[in-house]
Amino acid sequence: MDANLLIPAPDVLPAPPWLLIALEQLLFLLHIIVINALLGGGLILLYNRLFHPRSEAHAALDQPIARKLPTLFALGINLGVAPLLFMQVTFGNLFYASSVLMAVYWIMIIPVLILAYYGAYIHQKKMESPGWAGWLPLMVSIAFVVYVGFIQVSNNALMEQPERWVSYFQNRGGTILNWSDATLYPRFLHFAAASLALGGLFYATVFTLRKTDQHRAEGVKYGLRILGIGTALQMGVGFWYLLALPEPFILKFMGQDGLRTAVLMLGILAGIGAAVYAFMGKYRAALIHVLATMALMAALRYLLRMDFLADNFTALSAAFPASGYGSSSPLPTRPRRPF
Repeated sequence: MDANLLIPAPDVLPAPPWLLIALEQLLFLLHIIVINALLGGGLILLYNRLFHPRSEAHAALDQPIARKLPTLFALGINLGVAPLLFMQVTFGNLFYASSVLMAVYWIMIIPVLILAYYGAYIHQKKMESPGWAGWLPLMVSIAFVVYVGFIQVSNNALMEQPERWVSYFQNRGGTILNWSDATLYPRFLHFAAASLALGGLFYATVFTLRKTDQHRAEGVKYGLRILGIGTALQMGVGFWYLLALPEPFILKFMGQDGLRTAVLMLGILAGIGAAVYAFMGKYRAALIHVLATMALMAALRYLLRMDFLADNFTALSAAFPASGYGSSSPLPTRPRRPF
């Protein structure tokens, strides 16, 4: 079966494609930075609570972070609305189709996010309580955030590979997940490792701004060390992700395509710089390199999406759909090519 026949016709774009795509990428970058900091900060707090429950030093460092997690939650959710809307406009015919295929898991994001939000607030109130009451709400909140992250990654992977939509004819219950996709696992683990790194950066940033805190130097050093470890892990997972791609894509990123190769090499160099400066304890230099790495990784994510969709989608097909702009004059369209 020609899987392109399953792709709905795109809607008319209300603005130039480059503008919508640029806004989506910029707003997604802001969203993912906050979400990474939220998840990473929560993981650090949970680790300290489980493995250093009686450490006064860790408790003193963790309290300012725990008080800011609910705020990060609110910022992350609100910053996630805009890029999601822009993606629905630009890639709506693909995104809605993949969301329907995994509808059961996708619709669960809403109640799960609400519960995760409550968990962050409960932890803020109960973090000094003895026993499970001090860590269980945080663990539940983290587990729910991990679920949302995995479903988002799964949806993006399924959206970019319409040839896998034919599994609908064997499973019409809205429970399709792209388990057979070799890139699914490194995609998600790349997000998780980035969360650890950004959690460390968030930790260091909080204490950098607390100029009168007696634990300031210790908190910055601790956060930067975690940033360095997380960045090293992220780079390792990133190479796994690269090798899991189809061979033609790998060749593009390894010299066949100048733009893709340049963005990848700059991303690697920025990541190395972030890890080196983090281990050296240089906060400002590490911050600049982390932000550069995140921006370059967002660009790579978009370029890779275009590679996956090269045979069945371009921004031009969204700008000039077959249905036209509501007038009787014909508009240029791009015929869909078979896989």
